[in-house]
Amino acid sequence: MNKLEILKEKAKGIVLQASETPQNRYKLRYEFYQKYGEPFINGKEGLGNSELAFMDWEIKRGTLNSINAQHPGSLWWRSVNSHFLYLATLAQLIYESGETFLDLPAPVDFWLEYIHTPNECSWYRAHNSSIIVGYQVADSLAFKENIYEQYFMNIVLYRVLYAQSMVEGVSFGILGKIFGNPRGAAVSILTDIEAFYPSHYPLSKKDIEYVTHRAHNLNGLIEDVFDKLFIIPHLDELYVEAAKWNNSQIVLEYIKNNKPLYPISESEFSSAHFNTKLTTKKIHTL
Repeated sequence: MNKLEILKEKAKGIVLQASETPQNRYKLRYEFYQKYGEPFINGKEGLGNSELAFMDWEIKRGTLNSINAQHPGSLWWRSVNSHFLYLATLAQLIYESGETFLDLPAPVDFWLEYIHTPNECSWYRAHNSSIIVGYQVADSLAFKENIYEQYFMNIVLYRVLYAQSMVEGVSFGILGKIFGNPRGAAVSILTDIEAFYPSHYPLSKKDIEYVTHRAHNLNGLIEDVFDKLFIIPHLDELYVEAAKWNNSQIVLEYIKNNKPLYPISESEFSSAHFNTKLTTKKIHTL
């Protein structure tokens, strides 16, 4: 077994052990940012703030719970998170080993670039390329979720790509300038707003109204403005740019004519996948 294979196995072992509880998953990333967060203030997580805020929301929602827990987690959310942890952990192990390897997965290279040169742009490329690959790895598991959860996966993805657009110098709207700073509190604030990031898993009926943009209240209106006015009209362009930023061509398969397509592995699904099933008047929950 060569040195890279040894490090890969070590990374898998670390992630497997951390995956036992949501808190250990969080701890793994918290400790990473204690080393490599590039904080302005000692003791803070710096560039890891938004990632940790999002993971805290995942934990509170219950998606990272064990499948055997009293309130089981989600196979899909757990898989995406685990692959994300693996890619970042492998990069950390490679960096700390002092070794150099060729032909690494793009997200690992991006994490190495981030560790060497921590800034908003290098962080987004490491983070978002890992998320995109995580979506690809977990694609088949997405179909085990209900249709509304599947659509919500697309919302989560296009919001984080939109945030990245601002640090990449591509303007798709003024909100991204606030939302795009990974050091800031925007993600923590948004994940506390039910309209943007529901706190229940599986989704409640009220959550589904927000996810499908049918909640007739102030929070629902704000979410409508955020998504429909600032992001959705630019989705095709956004995903084309994201494919370049993150060296992730697979993301182009997640969008067509400004309509989200993820998950993509079942051929009978098309651009009409969500448009037909999410526009029914009656909302069903599982």
